[in-house]
Amino acid sequence: MSLIKNVVTVGGWTMAYRLSSILRDTVQANILGTTIFADAFNLAFKFANMLRKLFAEGSFNASFLPIFSNAIKDKGPEEAQKIASQVLTWLVFLVSFIMIICLIFFRYIIHGYAPGIETSSEKFTHLVNLGRICSPYIAASFLVALFGGVLNTINKFAMPAAAQLILNFCVIIALFAGTLFFPSSAYTMAWATFLGGIIQVAILWGNVKWCGLNIGFDLSAMTDEVKQFFKKLISGAIGAGVWQLNVLIDFMVLSFLPTGAVSYFYYMDHVNQIPVGILGIAFSTALLPPLTKAVHAKDNTSAQKQMNLGLLFAFVFTLPAAILFISLNEPITAAMYGRGNFGPEQVIAAAPALAAFAFGLPSYMVTKVLTTTFFAHKDTKTPLNGGIISIVANLLFIVLLMPFMKHTGIALATSLSAWCNVLYLLFALKKLGTIKITCDTIKECLKQFAVSTAMWALIFLMNLYYANSCYLAGGMTRNFVLLAVIGIGIMGFCILGKCSGMFDFLSEIKKLEKA
Repeated sequence: MSLIKNVVTVGGWTMAYRLSSILRDTVQANILGTTIFADAFNLAFKFANMLRKLFAEGSFNASFLPIFSNAIKDKGPEEAQKIASQVLTWLVFLVSFIMIICLIFFRYIIHGYAPGIETSSEKFTHLVNLGRICSPYIAASFLVALFGGVLNTINKFAMPAAAQLILNFCVIIALFAGTLFFPSSAYTMAWATFLGGIIQVAILWGNVKWCGLNIGFDLSAMTDEVKQFFKKLISGAIGAGVWQLNVLIDFMVLSFLPTGAVSYFYYMDHVNQIPVGILGIAFSTALLPPLTKAVHAKDNTSAQKQMNLGLLFAFVFTLPAAILFISLNEPITAAMYGRGNFGPEQVIAAAPALAAFAFGLPSYMVTKVLTTTFFAHKDTKTPLNGGIISIVANLLFIVLLMPFMKHTGIALATSLSAWCNVLYLLFALKKLGTIKITCDTIKECLKQFAVSTAMWALIFLMNLYYANSCYLAGGMTRNFVLLAVIGIGIMGFCILGKCSGMFDFLSEIKKLEKA
């Protein structure tokens, strides 16, 4: 299968998911603003979503896909289905236990997750209630990851990527439904999250059956492959989902700040997630299988080419995205959220956090590619060590920056800690020995930095001599001018990139696929 085709398929559906997420956030900001209900739902949903991303996204795929794909190749489809069935069985037991613990002890869990909120406050009560309603989504996400991983392994990328949209559609419908008989629309959103998870599982399980794979419950003795999967799942979660661990720490600290800080951070994080989600998920989904096969076949030359081309592909999209978010943080925030209960005061407070997040955009993508490389070599220890380094760095930067920059300082600390993780992984890659970043890749990366710098200069001049005054006018004038500045900036990036040969590596990807 074509790497570019797979990336486009997964990335296209993920883009649709991210755009629907922005629509969901826009409607939510308009209705809930930055009230205690907004903060409570954002904290509850982020708790469930972080566990999904931590265990049931990158880590799950990185642990399950190599085992399942190797079983298909070495032992045949029947043995592979047996492994998947055993994973399903034990996952059901695991998530059932987690749900029971959550429902019984959720008040104490939430107090540890958001220690800055007084347990006697109305905000804490709503947070606990919303968290309990959303918690089954965590269980559903494990099963979604399992069935999605099975489909990805047999090169069925579209349905797992498209299934992400279901959750947003459910939440958007709930927002328009209003409060119903609940205290706030936040409660209808929480129940919609619960329902969305169930629908996702049903659709993907049905799709697996439709593809001819009989994956059900299997209570026979656990195979060595299944034992290996569960061992890797825990250690791999910290390495592959290190950014989510840092965001978890961020939200714990945010709970000590005044009402609204959680929502500012949450909304800007989601804007920043657009390029991260589209390319990050696409690459971790589409790059891992061919990399794993190349490593399994001991074809280090092919593995090295794929990793280097993956780095170039990631940088060429995240660098201009970072420039846009940093240079245009306030007009972008105003255009996306500045209406209803999210007024000019909220825009001014939230926008700097977008620039702080954007500083780390390239580092998140490099981490995705590098951790994929280590996982393909069945090395989960190195990403684990990088995760620990990043977490410690994040805490140190928060202590230094939060007293002066509030929620923006926490966002910047997340970005800086992600760069610390990249530095460690690059150092560890040299010790791995089998593949390396080539001199040609370094030269091409420097070329991309130079073209991106030129793009920043172009946007700066447009803002200085024309656009800034139009942004102040607000409304459609601001939006049209903002789109024009973004369009001209991207056009300048593409023209300079084409003239400098920056996009030539795309032809190398095509040659590699034909080989």
